[in-house]
Amino acid sequence: MNCSYYLNKLKIKQSIKFIITLFLLLFTFTAYAENTDKALELLNSMHKAVKTSNYQIHLLSQDKDQYATTYEYSHLGSEKQDDIKAQLLYLEGPAKEIILNNGITSYFQPDSASFSITSPRITEAFPDVIYNDFSQLVDIYDFILLGKTRTANRSAQLVKIIAKDKDRYSYIIWIDDENYLPLRIDLLDQNGEIIGQQKVVDLDEKFDPKEIKEYIDSRNYPILLSIEKQNDILDVWHLAWLPKGFKEIAAYNVNFYNSDIATKLFSDGVFSFTVNVSSEQSNQLNQLIMQGDRTIFSTNINNKNIIIIGNLPKVTIERIAQNIVEK
Repeated sequence: MNCSYYLNKLKIKQSIKFIITLFLLLFTFTAYAENTDKALELLNSMHKAVKTSNYQIHLLSQDKDQYATTYEYSHLGSEKQDDIKAQLLYLEGPAKEIILNNGITSYFQPDSASFSITSPRITEAFPDVIYNDFSQLVDIYDFILLGKTRTANRSAQLVKIIAKDKDRYSYIIWIDDENYLPLRIDLLDQNGEIIGQQKVVDLDEKFDPKEIKEYIDSRNYPILLSIEKQNDILDVWHLAWLPKGFKEIAAYNVNFYNSDIATKLFSDGVFSFTVNVSSEQSNQLNQLIMQGDRTIFSTNINNKNIIIIGNLPKVTIERIAQNIVEK
């Protein structure tokens, strides 16, 4: 009688423990899903704000290997991509200026020849990660809402974007509570260490957009670089391996001061790399260079110089290079 009573009591306790465990697991899953949804909503609001808002910010950009660089970035937003205008000024060193106007980005460089390219945005202002429909990236990345903090004297929410594999880096983004602009962007390596950081030190939403527009409209712009559809130079090879989520975005030829370069661009929406083949003959040996978040790998196939450039870990870039095979 007593033995049966205690056995039943033990079974009840075990059942209760199981139910509690199940509840906690379900609660954790629900909380995780809710956290992810909130993070995605916040990131998509940021993406829209960066493109459609008028703002002027002062940025500080640095990585662990280089000195900090400061910029002034003025942006005139629009729902229509071709109507967006922007200006990026380098506040240190040579007076370099980049202007976006009518879907063309022009580089004014006092220490080298100025030029223009067809480009919908100034890539030096914000990294690729900002310009995404983040809901399309859930198979490759986890999105975690970390809570609130303060930076640039403004309240912000932190979102961490974590790669689900070891083939790429991760991000933490500080997003303004009021206007949803990114106030700080940290790039993290596979060990969670910061290898690149972009930080807003001042944000002025009351600047005069009319003055910036008049200045951009009045400028004389340098000649547009010749970028043509890619010919067969890169069709001799293909990539036998790509990190998950990466696909070919563009293929084209660039004639840069009498040097023909065939390029293929690959991206997963957050990170990207290019495979570049020079028309000049070369016997260059393999060379790997790390510049902050940028990895540059140079190799030689059939006396053609092939250079892979990407914001990816060196082991990933090296694996891509090892999987360039002849068709």
